[in-house]
Amino acid sequence: MRALVLRGFGDATVEEVPDPVPGPDEVVIDVACVQPSVTECMLIAGDPVAMHDVLAARLAAGPTRFGGHEFAGVVSAVGAAHAAGGSGPSAAAAGLGFGVGDRVTAVETAACGACAACRRDRPDACPSPGVLGFTRPGAFAERVAVPAKSVVAVPDGVTAAQAAAVQPLAGALHGHAIADVRPGDSVLILGAGVMGVLHTQVARHGGAGLIIVTGRSPAKRQLAFEAGADLVLDAADDVLAAVLAATGGIGADVVFETAGGTPSAGLAGTSTLDLAARCVRRGGRIVMVAVLPRQATAPLGLLRERAVALLHPRSGAGGYSPGAGAFEHALRLVRRGDVDVDRLVTHRLDGVDALPKALDITRDKAAYGAAGPAQVTIGPWGRS
Repeated sequence: MRALVLRGFGDATVEEVPDPVPGPDEVVIDVACVQPSVTECMLIAGDPVAMHDVLAARLAAGPTRFGGHEFAGVVSAVGAAHAAGGSGPSAAAAGLGFGVGDRVTAVETAACGACAACRRDRPDACPSPGVLGFTRPGAFAERVAVPAKSVVAVPDGVTAAQAAAVQPLAGALHGHAIADVRPGDSVLILGAGVMGVLHTQVARHGGAGLIIVTGRSPAKRQLAFEAGADLVLDAADDVLAAVLAATGGIGADVVFETAGGTPSAGLAGTSTLDLAARCVRRGGRIVMVAVLPRQATAPLGLLRERAVALLHPRSGAGGYSPGAGAFEHALRLVRRGDVDVDRLVTHRLDGVDALPKALDITRDKAAYGAAGPAQVTIGPWGRS
């Protein structure tokens, strides 16, 4: 099959690689649609964000497969441990809820299942989880092998393109859960990119009160307004003054910081964290959605003085209800139209060989006029 191979920072090409073979507890998925994340693009370019050192060590040892955790596809093979009766093509009878031919996506983070935390039913505390596209080959390829426990069935009515965009939405759900956004809470969202717009939609449908969004791009500010923001501000204006005026001088109950990161990737550096600390109310919560450099400066004195909680949402499926994990709930929101992910996809490319171009577009969205990541259609379901 063909897949993206990274030979050095900034050197990604599509090459022939061996087809994946499922281990006993794995399935193989034919990729229908995949989109790069901004974090993946920064890491591939060599930016010093989280996991940079890990990727650098792998590249020092030779070419490596990297990236591709936001995707959807069709199950094409099932490992022996989950095939019906121990053999055969279908896993549905083995209790997984899906089988060969089913349309699925997969959670990017899988706990090891063996450590002390996992044995105590706390997979969120697993010290060495596997991460699709990071610790194992991802979906920047025609096919990908994933742990069977990570697979999530895609319900009827959700397209491959929508399912490929579900992981960021699941992240937004995690962010709102950890921030304990309550009915009527005022919410400030710094950034009107993909995560900013998704957080806006989750806030609006979750019962938040006043929703304020900032952004630099007029087009993205319009997206934020259409997503349900009450007040949309130009990030170049006096945001602090506007937030204080809108909240009666108190500041926002919750701030989601989605704009920070490497300026070369069109992000705001670390200034937005300082802005968040000044805009949040005393005793409020800041959720760090953006991926900042590993040694980023932070206004810790101001946060301590004002008793502000600085929170980081977890990744992966997780769950806050016995009825559904974050991915299942995200897919449900998309299926019933509560969250619109289609509006965030403005660039669609065709074929696995378009992956390097998709990385370029996603890393420099402003230059290409892209609202969000560029999606790449690879399999037939993605074209239907």
